[in-house]
Amino acid sequence: MHKKLWNKDFILLLQGNAVSTIGDLMYSVAIVYWVYQQTGSSALMGIMSSISMFVTMFLSPICGSIVDKCNRKWLIVGIDIMQGVLMLGVGILAWQNALNVPIVLFAALLAAFGSVFYSPAVSTLMLDIIPRSDMVRGQSIHSGISSLINLVGTAFSGAMVAFLGVPLIVVINGLSNLYSALTEVFVHVPRTLQQGTQVTVGSILQDTKSAVKTIFSDGCLRLFVPCALLLNLLCAGPMMLMLPFCVEKGFSIDMYGYLTAVTTAASLLCVLVLGIVKLSPKVRFWIMAVGFSLSVVFYAITYFSTQFIPMCVTIFLAGLANSAGNTIFSASLMLALPEKNRSAILGFVQSASVGGAALSSVIYGFLGDMVPLYLVFAAGNILSFLPMMFLCFHKQTKAFVMEHHE
Repeated sequence: MHKKLWNKDFILLLQGNAVSTIGDLMYSVAIVYWVYQQTGSSALMGIMSSISMFVTMFLSPICGSIVDKCNRKWLIVGIDIMQGVLMLGVGILAWQNALNVPIVLFAALLAAFGSVFYSPAVSTLMLDIIPRSDMVRGQSIHSGISSLINLVGTAFSGAMVAFLGVPLIVVINGLSNLYSALTEVFVHVPRTLQQGTQVTVGSILQDTKSAVKTIFSDGCLRLFVPCALLLNLLCAGPMMLMLPFCVEKGFSIDMYGYLTAVTTAASLLCVLVLGIVKLSPKVRFWIMAVGFSLSVVFYAITYFSTQFIPMCVTIFLAGLANSAGNTIFSASLMLALPEKNRSAILGFVQSASVGGAALSSVIYGFLGDMVPLYLVFAAGNILSFLPMMFLCFHKQTKAFVMEHHE
């Protein structure tokens, strides 16, 4: 039977992730604001932002192999329960005025270990419950709901912190994770080809070897993995240090929320359009290539801007272009993954992307304590233009996107 896009499992996963996203958003805004208020250091913010990414960088290939052999339903449910209990504990400490920076960093580390298993499990599950012919639409809808939540949440982030307070926000995040776990119990999760296989050092090494072989045998993946590492190293840091950047520009916490909401609105508009309109493979490639290229230009202009309204316009255009490129390429990537060991392969791809972002966050954070952030951000973005053009318009990239479209 033909599987519908709006099937029970897709809807359950969407609404569970939506509630969890609301909690995560509120927590991330509150805890970043709390840490920066306590320390005033962009370097420490960079370290905190990079903890999860460093864990992902080093463990994703291994965890991806393990996920292929596990029951993904109970893995996802268990991680959400763990995250919920962890956040409730942090919230209680905050309520008792016993929360400090080391505890926040330790909590971020524990949460990162859960996320490094959760992400490949959910990503491969989406591939199983979304019809292949609707992959771009399905992923666009999934991203669009998250973007809509982020749009509303970030616009009022400053007000939420002021009105609810950090302790209550952390507790709400914990409860949202527990609710997500409850709804995920009712999702039908198909077995993977390796599910039930014993997890051993040898099997992990074999899966890792197989994943590396697959990446090097595919022309586009062989090109994409190192480019993803380099481009995230040059471009990702500014997105994680936007709060100190706004403070440096003289903007208030509310203006920071509005600026972030503008970026989210651009992503939402993009994924809604891509979720509704079906495009030919050739058109999809050109949207991806031009989108990625223009995003570099608009972000550079944003960092040099000094007025809030023009900055909102350019960051909206940058977010729109970048989201178009990411949505299209991600859909092609998911369709290209072989079913047998796709979590392991996805782990390597994520390791390169997130590893670059983690290093970027730390480097930009330390440089930001010595040099104005806008200069560091702009320099990194300008340096990324040539490798971005090389990746986008390479013949292997074009063939990859045009081949994997349904």
